[in-house]
Amino acid sequence: MLMAMSSFGQTYFVSLYGQDFREAFGLTDGGLGGLYAIGTVMSAITLTWAGRLIDYTTTRRFTLAVTLLLLTACLLVSGAQAAWMLCIGFYFLRLGGQGLMVHTALTATARQFPLDAGKALGAIALGLSLAQAVFPVIAVQISALTGWRAAWGINAGMLVAGVGVALMFLPRGKEKPLRTFRKRGEEKEKEAPVWRNRNLLLALPVVLASPFITTGFFFHQARLAQEKGWELSWVAVWFIAYAITQAVSLLSFGPLIDRLSPRRLLPWFLMPQALAMLALWLSNGQWVTPFYLIMTGVSSAIASTLATALWVQLFGPAQLARVRSAVEAGTVIASGASPVIMGVLIDNHVTLHLQALFCLVYILGASLLATGIRTDAPQ
Repeated sequence: MLMAMSSFGQTYFVSLYGQDFREAFGLTDGGLGGLYAIGTVMSAITLTWAGRLIDYTTTRRFTLAVTLLLLTACLLVSGAQAAWMLCIGFYFLRLGGQGLMVHTALTATARQFPLDAGKALGAIALGLSLAQAVFPVIAVQISALTGWRAAWGINAGMLVAGVGVALMFLPRGKEKPLRTFRKRGEEKEKEAPVWRNRNLLLALPVVLASPFITTGFFFHQARLAQEKGWELSWVAVWFIAYAITQAVSLLSFGPLIDRLSPRRLLPWFLMPQALAMLALWLSNGQWVTPFYLIMTGVSSAIASTLATALWVQLFGPAQLARVRSAVEAGTVIASGASPVIMGVLIDNHVTLHLQALFCLVYILGASLLATGIRTDAPQ
């Protein structure tokens, strides 16, 4: 449920209101994208330290705090009277939604089921997949009936209801924080900086590839359809296959992650997306649309659970929040930057057809780097 509620701060959901934002605040496509990029980058910077606070309180209290933050964001967007207020709203949406709400769900689950992290994370990630299939239709209908400002107020109400249901299922036993602020200074002296860890540096290029490539191509899907000579309605229909593929893959690959180990699977999980990029580069045929979306769905589903399971394997449950908050900040930046970078390349006559080739080469290189990860490497 928390994964589904993170939708209010996810790019796929916020982008549904793009035209409304541009008209209300007199923004161009670039202007709106710039505001969104600022909010995304600032949220990523905040996430590097805010995500670690889950170690110093209970899951229930942290969930309530994150919900309050995301609720404030929804109401701020609803009542925004100037572009700068919208930018602040984007900041809180990105921090509370894709940032901390996802972080809370994945961290709490991985700690609760360290030996079966793959299966458990795959199961909860279904919440976001189902939301991606259902929320856009609901959001568009509500906005058409009430206007976008009232719609964001309704979104706030849906958030409160959804989190309320989630809290009912959280364990009510007495939970102790992993750390206390009293010992924080002493622990900081003992901790090696996350970014100096060899395994993390080898894993990061392949972990960030999926959110960067997937978000970028989805954001520019209209341009892709135009380049390939596809009807946009044809592409939209096959997004249902993408959602179904994600759901099936989440359930199928969770046990496989536990059985093979995250480290062994890491260099291979992007191969379906590599095939998708290869198809986009080689052909303009109608068959490429379902193939590209289905293959992307497989890799993005595995990516949503594999990384967290990998951090548990390499760093242990006690260090999970520290590592996840740092990496999640990179993920937020990657997903926020890719539409801008790909858009600039398009403006400079670098087609998505050619960018698919660049992405294919990057995937192969990043996957090769990931083979160097060793569980016995010094931390």
